[in-house]
Amino acid sequence: MAQRLVVDPVTRIEGHARIVLDLDASGQVERGRLHVLEIRGMEKLLQGSELFKMPQITGRICGVCPAAHHMASVTAIEQGLGITPPAAAQLLRALLYAGHVLHSHALSTFVLAGPDLLLGIGAPPEKRNIFALLGLDPELGKKALRLRSIGQRTVEIIGGRGVHPVTAIPGGMSFRPSADKLKVIQDWGNEALGLLGELVARVQDKLDTLEVLREAMTLPFPAVALSKGGEHTYLGGDLTVGDATGARLRSIRQADYATLLLERVVPSSYMKSVVFREPAGAPYFVGPLARLNLATTMPTPKANEALARFKSREGSRTSALDFVEARLVEMLGCAEALAALPQGIDDGPTSIEANPKAGQYVGIVESARGILVHDYMADEQGKVQKVNLIVATQNNYEAMDTAITGVARQLFPKQDQGLLLNGVEFALRCFDPCLSCATHAAGQMPLEVELYQGGALVGVISRRSQS
Repeated sequence: MAQRLVVDPVTRIEGHARIVLDLDASGQVERGRLHVLEIRGMEKLLQGSELFKMPQITGRICGVCPAAHHMASVTAIEQGLGITPPAAAQLLRALLYAGHVLHSHALSTFVLAGPDLLLGIGAPPEKRNIFALLGLDPELGKKALRLRSIGQRTVEIIGGRGVHPVTAIPGGMSFRPSADKLKVIQDWGNEALGLLGELVARVQDKLDTLEVLREAMTLPFPAVALSKGGEHTYLGGDLTVGDATGARLRSIRQADYATLLLERVVPSSYMKSVVFREPAGAPYFVGPLARLNLATTMPTPKANEALARFKSREGSRTSALDFVEARLVEMLGCAEALAALPQGIDDGPTSIEANPKAGQYVGIVESARGILVHDYMADEQGKVQKVNLIVATQNNYEAMDTAITGVARQLFPKQDQGLLLNGVEFALRCFDPCLSCATHAAGQMPLEVELYQGGALVGVISRRSQS
């Protein structure tokens, strides 16, 4: 008879899910699988929308990564029309996006994964949260939250809104901040660099204590990211594939993404998995680790030095644990961008005229979590007839399952259900999954770990509300 252990509700992931562990005949973990049980319907809902309103509409798909959808949408439209926005608009977008990534990475590193890193995955759930972290080290917590706030406030100034930016339009930007506002952002960038000096060192020290999990979370897959001939990028570049050493194997235009990637339905989940077309069904991973593995240079000096240190580590950087350190490098680059980019924004135009036409519109950006694809078909009236979205977390489906499986195999023999649950949650958090973004939430599903042996359910470990 199946046994069920009820503990506190799952926290610190964006969305709801459960994890199923299959056991072999000897009772050991054979495979772990993430199940996302929320309906996906945004692609259907977007049909019939006006093409030029898509950047504002799709920015509301998610409250965690709205700037990524906003920018992917406007990128798709501009590439479909074959137009390039003015230099001032491009710098404003880069500034907005640096704020967005800084905010998102700070949230992931210090609020969502931070309690695991700084308090330990063995800590009980009621003491492994942001409030306990604030109580343990109030100044550290304040600095981490300030870093997140700097990113969010930057998005608010450049994008018009902190959560759902609206200022990127086909052909450029609809708004230019005043010189005083740009100076404020520049000062924030320098402040963020100071904050990161302490915060990065603290997280790095804690990462070294989790080396036991590094090999368990190894991802034996290629990396996929946007790249500008080896230069790290969030906006622009070709879709590039690299091996475990970071060597670039193949690059294609963004518009040709469907020749490389294939979405497939997962019977037990509303979130689709994305794999390579050739070799058929082969998995890969995306995100900050993929970007750094494929990068030979970063656009800013301190981040470039950090990239060199990141790559100097003995052995390949292919563990899900490396995602956390990769975010530290990217946050440094984002802070440098906030401090430097405002100086280059001149008084030139911020937009050019653009008009919709019938055709296909494809745009890819690097969201904080990895490549984000927007693909539209529009008619002569500029009405969207078909939409395909490939969200970053979908690309990491197979990688997340692999990391979960590895951690579960390592921790399951210890017969400590609490540690097992904490461990597989931490493996998932390393990817910073955005499940609502990837499935477009309707309803709720708390995290559960189901144990199967010989096809039969033999146990459930879950976290549910005790109210």
